[in-house]
Amino acid sequence: MKSLIAICLAVGTAISQDAPKFSPPKEVAPGVFEVGAVRLDKNTRTVTLPAKVNMSDGLVEYLCVTPRGATHESVLVSEAGPQNVHVAMLLLGAKGAAVGDPKQAPGQITAEFLAKLPKLTGDRVMLSVKWKDKDGREQTVPVERWVQQRTPQKNQPGNEAPMSDGPWIYNGSFVYEGRFVAEGEGVYAAIATMPSALINNPRPGATDDKMWFANTAAMPPVGTPVEFIIKLEQPKEEPK
Repeated sequence: MKSLIAICLAVGTAISQDAPKFSPPKEVAPGVFEVGAVRLDKNTRTVTLPAKVNMSDGLVEYLCVTPRGATHESVLVSEAGPQNVHVAMLLLGAKGAAVGDPKQAPGQITAEFLAKLPKLTGDRVMLSVKWKDKDGREQTVPVERWVQQRTPQKNQPGNEAPMSDGPWIYNGSFVYEGRFVAEGEGVYAAIATMPSALINNPRPGATDDKMWFANTAAMPPVGTPVEFIIKLEQPKEEPK
């Protein structure tokens, strides 16, 4: 564990120019660590960060961003810091690397770029949100319940279908020209494919940034505090 923490500290040092608030991991209970505002629980294989509802209506491309990210098209916003989340995920055992292909450098993400982009790979993670409703009762649902998809044949209001339940991909963003791109762009999780995000959507239609919408009927009001929970799935055993 000490050697892994040393690696995470090295990652933080290498990419801290984008995030001066980087916090070294601190063990607060057996198997439980804090990395700034991010909480890692090795017992439940979860990483939790505080966030709040940012959009409950309209077209969305992101699931969660920082306040300096694309807040005009994100369901959630969090000040926890992508760098701290990545360090926590590395401590949990995720294999998402902080070094990637320079050809995936940030810039304008066009349909042509996405069509040529190799399929993103990484660890399977389940995402959920926890909050208290207006009556003070604690609620927890898969985050997919807060997103809906319009069918490509009829991309008009009234043709929405819920996003399918299931895992997301923890690809871990990448380092480009000495900067950790997820931190620089302020993005934790993307609904429409974004290589710079820590987490991406593996579902059909993910390369279309015009078909994903906030599911207003299922969501609490804008500004509601939530816990955004990332659960790392156990790796599948290779067939013998």
